[in-house]
Amino acid sequence: MNRMASEQAVMTLVHPRIRKTLHASRRLAVMVGFSCILTGCYSSFNQIDDKVAALLDDSTGGANGDAVPAPQAWANSQLSNGTLDTPDPPTFNPTGTSLEYESDPNDSIDDVIARLDALEEGSESGQTITLEQALDWATQHGREYQYQEEDYVISCLRLLMERHLWGPRLFDTFGFDFDTDGDSGLYESSMSIVNEFRVTQRLPYGGEVSAQYLASFAKTLQDSINDGSLDSISSGTIVLGAEIPLLRDAGPIAQENLIQAERDLTYAARRFEDFRRRYFFEIVRDYLDLLVQRQAIGNGETSVLLYQKLAEKERALYQAGRGTLTAAALAENSALQQQAQQASRWESYRLAVDQFKVKINWPLEDKVRIHHVAFAIEPPQVSNNEALVAGLARRLDLQTKRDQVVDIERRLRNSRNQLLPDLDVSSSLAIPSEVGDDGSTSFVPEIGSTDFNIGVDLGIPLDREIEKLKVREIQVILERNRIQLSQEIDEAAVQIRAAIRDIDANLFALDLEKRGVEIAQLNIESINLNPDNVDVNTQLNAINSLRSAENGRARAFRNLQVSIIEYLLYTGQLRIRANGMMETLPGMKMRPTEDLSYGDPPA
Repeated sequence: MNRMASEQAVMTLVHPRIRKTLHASRRLAVMVGFSCILTGCYSSFNQIDDKVAALLDDSTGGANGDAVPAPQAWANSQLSNGTLDTPDPPTFNPTGTSLEYESDPNDSIDDVIARLDALEEGSESGQTITLEQALDWATQHGREYQYQEEDYVISCLRLLMERHLWGPRLFDTFGFDFDTDGDSGLYESSMSIVNEFRVTQRLPYGGEVSAQYLASFAKTLQDSINDGSLDSISSGTIVLGAEIPLLRDAGPIAQENLIQAERDLTYAARRFEDFRRRYFFEIVRDYLDLLVQRQAIGNGETSVLLYQKLAEKERALYQAGRGTLTAAALAENSALQQQAQQASRWESYRLAVDQFKVKINWPLEDKVRIHHVAFAIEPPQVSNNEALVAGLARRLDLQTKRDQVVDIERRLRNSRNQLLPDLDVSSSLAIPSEVGDDGSTSFVPEIGSTDFNIGVDLGIPLDREIEKLKVREIQVILERNRIQLSQEIDEAAVQIRAAIRDIDANLFALDLEKRGVEIAQLNIESINLNPDNVDVNTQLNAINSLRSAENGRARAFRNLQVSIIEYLLYTGQLRIRANGMMETLPGMKMRPTEDLSYGDPPA
């Protein structure tokens, strides 16, 4: 028998007037449920999302940020596959005997070279992405970026939860009791329905006020069955109350959780903006590293051709009787070694490209080409003292560290508050329902029968040992954080000074590397004018010198640009637009550069 049928069977055995009473109570419960929904007890998630978006926008604007996190979806259980509540999830670990390994016969060197050449050709296919495209993609799909956005949103949600506790809170409780008392085989049954509606509000400096309406309906069922009486006891009571601490837990300590949540959101906004700057720096650095590697490959291709030409010339000279077998063999072996090194460069480059795709969350299965043109920032004119003072003042991480020390100072003040005695004032006002001349009650309030109560409770602080120890603990934590702040300020100063010095050092290194390339090219040209009078080792060394000089020039350019961006980052001057690209500061000169070009046409 299902539940509905059981209820119908029971109702047929109950007195008609009792059934009428039960139906009335059921209608009352339905009305209470609808009233709860109409008063907004269950606000929609759309309203919550709107509050989150508005708060994120305000907080980001307060930190002068350009990018506001906008969660597109909220996670649900999608990986369970029916194992959400399984205590022992299945494990896939096949035995060794079920696995297969197929050996490959030894190939000739020509086959290996052919396969390497095929991989190189495959690496040159696919979509070409620029630095700006990579930055834009990373801000929309990068896992690190999404993680930081979600961390920011979590801080926002925690603040909204705390703010909600400080607003008026509504509670509505509906209760139904059916009681049967037995006495020597005789049973007396009664039924009561109670509805409690309550509103509470926290006070800014401690305590709480509340307003409550308690409606009750009681019925003795035994009397109804015996004499047909339907007299019931109904009442409605209005209760106003307040509890206010005067010493312990009184004052700003009452808002500690709200204050900290508000400050934590500010810290989250700074942390997110600081992350965006570091994220830009990391992506640009990795992108320039890829260009340096690709430039080394381009230089290596030139070296391979030069080695092969030298090997062919020495072989021809030997066959003509004008050269030695040693020189021909040395040139041939050097050419093969250069090919092997070139294959290794390609493999390192492919691995770096895959790692870059992982960083920006680009699909791994997609083939990409890194555009050979990057931007170049002209070095700044820097005054060491001015850059140091202004940089330390602008650093968002240092601002947060200073404010967190203030948080600990506030915790110390609050912990000392806990040493005070408890002195609380409480009061209540109750307005009962009206009582008729015949003793019957109703839901109408009787103002003349209002009850008022006020009380004072004093707790003597006989045992505050734990609270005293807590004060000492926070004092130690405060001193430690002050030391950490001093250390972080010094470390930031070292970073700023090092970044300034690196710019000058890298400018000097780049000039030297450019001169080295010119000298190596002149050496190659002089050898080409009279190759018969130059031995093989001299020619091989000249080729290696040219390749090393060109690779050094590429690394020097990369190091200079990285040091300039590091200087902007460490001094708090780096500004990132919403698309992830750097904002050009007044007076800053940026231009596209092909210093790292490896011969590809522009994309």
